[in-house]
Amino acid sequence: MSTPESPPVKPRKPRYAVTVKRVVELAPRMRRVTFTGEALSAFAWSGPAAHLKLIFSPPAGTDAAPVLRTYTPRRFDPQGLELDVDLVLHGEGPAARWAEQAAPGQWLEVAGPGRGYAVDAAAGAYLLVGDETAIPALATILADLPARMPVEVFVEVAEAGQSSALDSPHPGARIHWLLRDAHATVPGTLLEAAVRAATLADTARVYVGCEAAALRRIRRYLLQERQLPATQVTTRGYWKLGETDHPDRDFGEDA
Repeated sequence: MSTPESPPVKPRKPRYAVTVKRVVELAPRMRRVTFTGEALSAFAWSGPAAHLKLIFSPPAGTDAAPVLRTYTPRRFDPQGLELDVDLVLHGEGPAARWAEQAAPGQWLEVAGPGRGYAVDAAAGAYLLVGDETAIPALATILADLPARMPVEVFVEVAEAGQSSALDSPHPGARIHWLLRDAHATVPGTLLEAAVRAATLADTARVYVGCEAAALRRIRRYLLQERQLPATQVTTRGYWKLGETDHPDRDFGEDA
């Protein structure tokens, strides 16, 4: 008599003990934290738009479990053992509170990285779409694209001045900053309108990273109305309105 097979156990990502080396203010409500530590000698950069986990220890004297939050590694220097992570300062959760007070010398654990995004160097053009949470991913994709590649970029932000966080110039990129009214505009509304108005070649590749509900609207439009093949469209739900810990594997494929 056969017995049901147990589901495969997903291997845990490697963890690295690191300390904060420096903190730089990039833009309003956004800062770059540079981590360092000998453990990073085993860290492997996995390409643009990858993800890693920052592991925040619970308050001393409590039985709470550590809190894990997902971010995009912005830069890794294997010689200098430096890992940059850009943090958006919003919300009231443990990650936001930690980011507000981050200072050199503080200790943390990092897990990952997860798989990155495979740039298609043979694509006819690229359309990159995201809100402030996707800026690190968009920057790493831009840095990896061939210099000859035509690129249209739409970034929706809640505050003026956040363009300084996208510091990966690309000679073929046209970057459009969309400023939403944080009190009146549903997140992703401006991005959806921009995508609908964009000129998009049949051979273009599209990367979208933003609020989960907006992501699904944009994905449905690209696949159903514009009839792009799913192989040319990559979508990531970086966060969801009303949630504090949205899953990092939200690809919007249920749209």
